[in-house]
Amino acid sequence: MKKILSIILASIALTSCVDTVILPDDKTVDEDMWKTASDVAGIVDAAYKTVCSEALMRNYIVWGDFRSDELVISSSAQLTNSSAYKVDLNQIFSLNINPSNKFADWDALYSAINYCNLVLEKAQGVMDLDPNYTRGDYESDCSKVKALRAMCYFYLVRVFRDVPVTSGVYMSSSQETQIEQKNPAEVLQMCIDDLLDAEKYALSSSTYPVTDWRNKGYLTRDGIRALLADIYLWRASVNHSVEDYQACVSYCDMIINAKKASHILKRGEEEKEYYLADYEHFYSEIFGISGQNAEESIFELQFNSSTATAQGVAVNVGLEQMYYKFYNNNSSTPYLKTTTNYAVFGASANSNNLFKTSSDCRMNEFFYNANSTSETQFSVRKFVAEFGSISDRSNSGTTNFTNFYHNWIIYRLTDIMLMKAEALVQLYEMNGRNDESVNKKAFALVTFVNKRALPEESPDTLNYNIYKDKMETLVLQERARELCFEGKRWFDLMRYNYRHVNGVQYDKTFAEQGGSYVSNYDEMLKIAVSKYSSTAMTTKMPTEPYLYWPINTTQMDYNTKLIQNPVWRSSTSTIRQ
Repeated sequence: MKKILSIILASIALTSCVDTVILPDDKTVDEDMWKTASDVAGIVDAAYKTVCSEALMRNYIVWGDFRSDELVISSSAQLTNSSAYKVDLNQIFSLNINPSNKFADWDALYSAINYCNLVLEKAQGVMDLDPNYTRGDYESDCSKVKALRAMCYFYLVRVFRDVPVTSGVYMSSSQETQIEQKNPAEVLQMCIDDLLDAEKYALSSSTYPVTDWRNKGYLTRDGIRALLADIYLWRASVNHSVEDYQACVSYCDMIINAKKASHILKRGEEEKEYYLADYEHFYSEIFGISGQNAEESIFELQFNSSTATAQGVAVNVGLEQMYYKFYNNNSSTPYLKTTTNYAVFGASANSNNLFKTSSDCRMNEFFYNANSTSETQFSVRKFVAEFGSISDRSNSGTTNFTNFYHNWIIYRLTDIMLMKAEALVQLYEMNGRNDESVNKKAFALVTFVNKRALPEESPDTLNYNIYKDKMETLVLQERARELCFEGKRWFDLMRYNYRHVNGVQYDKTFAEQGGSYVSNYDEMLKIAVSKYSSTAMTTKMPTEPYLYWPINTTQMDYNTKLIQNPVWRSSTSTIRQ
């Protein structure tokens, strides 16, 4: 226990203050650790636990959902400015983010990266000391942490853009933490290289029993391929790359085929192209308290008391604060609520509202009181309610703070299907619309996802002849309907933006570009600011640097090689050109 505690306390971000109180010295780490297979397993699990941290859970929601058109700050009188994070959330909402903002913090991601680097540096020597730690075990552990490290860097690139990179390990306060930033093109290529290597030795999810949390709690082969598909889709959008779009489609197909092959047909069940939870059990199987790590899930952050001593974390406090309660308060008032774009049925096909039919169960499944016409804000139900809304359980919700252990889904099958659809649409467009079968394949994927949310007797809500020339918009809308509040939307909008701008210098940091930055796409900005009363907010995001966060002031102070995002240089106490 002393060994594990010592190394867990060694968690440190690359550019944060190095506190000697929380760091063991090198001698303790080297002599007491890295002798047995269980030592390695403890650090692998510590890395995965770190990405489940309370701070990161808040950040996933703020970075991916709150910055988009999905969420606003709760207007409840109970949420006063003295509430933790309220001031910081107001900064973000007003598009005036300060470098001291609590959500402009990458510490937890670099802590996870440090754990991953520890395994990659130290685990090989354990094979010489513990005969039970085999070459296969070592390669599997390296695969898990290389994949997790790539996921962390992918978040860093999408949130901060220019970030420091190192394969080194920080185990004592005497070590330097002065590391220069890399441009995003270089970081993403490193992620891809790591993932391709991790894929070779990755375990398939079938390695573990179906009910084992490790099926979805580690980045196994399907999870690695999902991350590769996501990175290729992102890079393709930035570079307008046919090759990367094709790579995205290929990896999506691998996952889809693997999911299909692993499905065991039930008595009387017909064979399908995609095996998704049905309309009635949709919410309960995927998001309900008893349905975590569902069949169609790929990778989930584990928040379950039964796995708290292993990879998971017992209580998902960050999620609770944002979507259900705030700051350990017993009130049911969350920090964030939905915009009207997401929680009121739209009567007009031209309205901003995403949901056009009351038959779509996602309205009742994902929002509380979504059919009300007297409210302008609605609480998020997704991830919070214990049960699905079918069978008169629409008002159910978790009420026990100490047992709030809903998992956080990073990848699931419908996400992959819609990634593939997005890539196919772009391939169709970039090929001059010569092969309409490609466009129809994308439409079929969207339709399959959409129909799952409708009762069997419902008429089709999507018509190819209407959408055939607007498929990019359709895919974006279906992702918003299906994946809302899962930390995806802002990144979807960023890809949409990049696809419609030219001259992006992704192979240069902002500092290397000398003050010349591409303008953002007007149509993307209109969507992003649709939650405001005035479209004048678009003037606050004119160019690419505004899409990214400032580097936190504390991190700027401790790593003197960091150069601030140019948008925020005048407002930070440490200004370096």
